[in-house]
Amino acid sequence: MMQQTKRWVVSEAADTDVQKLAEALGVPPILAKLLWRRGIRSTETAQRFLYPGLSGFYDPFLMKDMDKTVERIRRAIDAQEQVMVYGDYDADGATATSILYLALRELGAQVDYYIPDRFSEGYGLNGPAIEQAKEKGYGLVITVDNGISAVEQVALANSLGLDLIVTDHHTPPEVLPDAYAILNPKQPGCTYPDSMLAGVGVVLKLVQALYGRLPDEFLDLAALGTVADLAPLQDENRLITLFGLEKMNESPRMGIKALIEAAGLTEKKITAGHIGFSFGPRINASGRLDSATYAVELLTTEDPVKAGELAQFLEDRNQERQALCETIFEEAAELIEANRHWLDGRVLVVASRGWNEGVIGIVASRIVERYHRPTLVFSISDEKCKASARSIAGFDLYAALTRCADLLDHYGGHKMAAGLSLQEDRLDELRARLNEIAAEVLTEADMTPALDIDMEVDLRDVDLRLVEQIQALAPFGFGNPSPRFAVRGLALESTRVVGKDAAHLQLRVRQNGRQLDCIAFRRSEEQHLLDALASIDLAGELAVNEWRGRQSLQMVLGDWRPSPLQSFDSRGCRDKFAWLEVRKEELTVLCFQKNNVEEIEKRLFGYPWNEGKYRLYHVELSGEWRHVAGEDEPTENVVYYDLPAHIETFVNSLQALIPTQRIHFIQGDSDQNWLRQAMFDGLPEREAFAYVFRVLRQQGQGTVEQLLSVMQGPLNPVSLTHILKVFTELGFANHQDDTYYVIMDAPKRALTESQHYQEQEKRVQALKHVGDLLLSASSDTMRQWLAEHMAVRA
Repeated sequence: MMQQTKRWVVSEAADTDVQKLAEALGVPPILAKLLWRRGIRSTETAQRFLYPGLSGFYDPFLMKDMDKTVERIRRAIDAQEQVMVYGDYDADGATATSILYLALRELGAQVDYYIPDRFSEGYGLNGPAIEQAKEKGYGLVITVDNGISAVEQVALANSLGLDLIVTDHHTPPEVLPDAYAILNPKQPGCTYPDSMLAGVGVVLKLVQALYGRLPDEFLDLAALGTVADLAPLQDENRLITLFGLEKMNESPRMGIKALIEAAGLTEKKITAGHIGFSFGPRINASGRLDSATYAVELLTTEDPVKAGELAQFLEDRNQERQALCETIFEEAAELIEANRHWLDGRVLVVASRGWNEGVIGIVASRIVERYHRPTLVFSISDEKCKASARSIAGFDLYAALTRCADLLDHYGGHKMAAGLSLQEDRLDELRARLNEIAAEVLTEADMTPALDIDMEVDLRDVDLRLVEQIQALAPFGFGNPSPRFAVRGLALESTRVVGKDAAHLQLRVRQNGRQLDCIAFRRSEEQHLLDALASIDLAGELAVNEWRGRQSLQMVLGDWRPSPLQSFDSRGCRDKFAWLEVRKEELTVLCFQKNNVEEIEKRLFGYPWNEGKYRLYHVELSGEWRHVAGEDEPTENVVYYDLPAHIETFVNSLQALIPTQRIHFIQGDSDQNWLRQAMFDGLPEREAFAYVFRVLRQQGQGTVEQLLSVMQGPLNPVSLTHILKVFTELGFANHQDDTYYVIMDAPKRALTESQHYQEQEKRVQALKHVGDLLLSASSDTMRQWLAEHMAVRA
């Protein structure tokens, strides 16, 4: 797989507004900009975000039907009526079931829980389970994380004389079930301030209303379900997660402690990331491969032995799930590659017999990650198809399925994820219909994954202290992502593959004397692409890497791209001809000095083994390239072979470059010698002027050749001619024909009074500027200088 192109979307914010917010809060401008980026733009909301407290939780009775729900549950408790908590088999449903079961038991209710089997019963309420509940004597059924679409099933319960309360968070259909009460902040007429609670969040509010206080003892379970269900970590969800994580770290309940040990995180501080990537998958594995009842047992037990056994059971199931997902994903990808015409559309519908329907949602997510298209993955059995669907930004999956409802037996979900079932013979029509809908709403830009970037920074702006300041915005997750930064024009120092399965890529980059280590997870196959580059732009999240008790700054890579300018620093080259000869790629060689042009043409051209390998150009004083030898079409790799006399010549030579070309600098010892000699020839040291004058006084007269014959030292015809011309302008000598005559009684004058001396001084300064940049400057300085001049040119 080649690197997937992404659109970098850099957030913009008014500098003056950000500065005002920073001053009002007393925080660094970077932190203020990150708050602004999250829509937190007033001092009051920013302080609530930065300094959250338990008082930030809303009154649960603001939720529609909360009064009715609490009244009915209390009546059931008082009458010792049997109550069933009807759950769901994912992490949200399992944690919601656990909280409500534990809370009702604490209140003295006769309560039990029931979770439908994913494979034999499917998602949500089902008729046989309701009938069974009635037969077993239950008088009240409370759904958690499901039920909002169960119109027929609730009607059945009503006909049986069974009261049913729905607690859910999924998008309500147009027709709501006729339940005794419905708790769902998304339902029409509900004015609860936070409509984005997960199913477990809705249950937490119900328990808060029943207890008459915030049930902080259940915040750990609520956090687990909230993060695992990808509820946006904003508003109340953020408070649930923040304080739930505190409880997990300070005094984890028995089941969560066993999960921590099974996941190998005993010595770690638990974060939202651990929930999303470690705990959530293990809880979900129970419902995907067996029964979610095991997960509820783990989360509700107080027996350490039983907790350990259940956690290990879920660990084993999770490993099975991972292997199963990998197999199905590979099969699904092969199907897509074998039917490449599917990629001409904007929705992928992939189906096969025998796929485990418990893991097809994960497979759908991975396909979206690879192909960036809304994806439905179907498992076919007995001519009936069940699917999990995942979407991309810009495509409302639930709305699209609603427009296809006539084809479906069942569906439910929200914008980004859904579940559905239909008859096998309707698959092709569903694929066609969904692609028609997608063509209406998805643009070409939507089909390229966007990478949201909070801001661009210089490497000098980032350090461990900044990472510490950023933690004030945590916990991070869906809806409150870890801040992402872009850094451009980084020198790529090294790459290496790491990890026990060699899946990850580690980079080291440099800018302005600062180094940064980066890790790119599951991207080792991109190493060869990076190794061909000199500089890159990076986008990623800053983190602290701990190794053997030492902390260092690290970037977790989200994306990379080649910098517009690729300049390779091979200066210090001792044998430039050898450098040219060993290169395998075709080269365009640029020379400023005619003698080098002639030597290169003589040594590299006219030999069969070099046929087509080199193009030679002489860069004239104007900076224009004059073709000398080889094909007259520059190659991708351009080599600056020697030095110009003026930096302007070099700057002007950049005009002929195109952004895709790679520039190599190979100036070395010979160029250092040339520069030193050119500077001396142009303007020798003052001691040389004094020495020449003494010799001229002694000789009285002489040509350049005659004077050199009696002199000692490094002077040559060029340098001596410049000195004698200065003497002539200052009245120290006369020049007739080729002979210079000393003027013995000439008055003293400063060398700088000579026009020629001033001109030569400028030429030498120009040469010094050339040396400072093209010979002496660091790679970082040179790259930055080039980037600035190339940007001006563009």
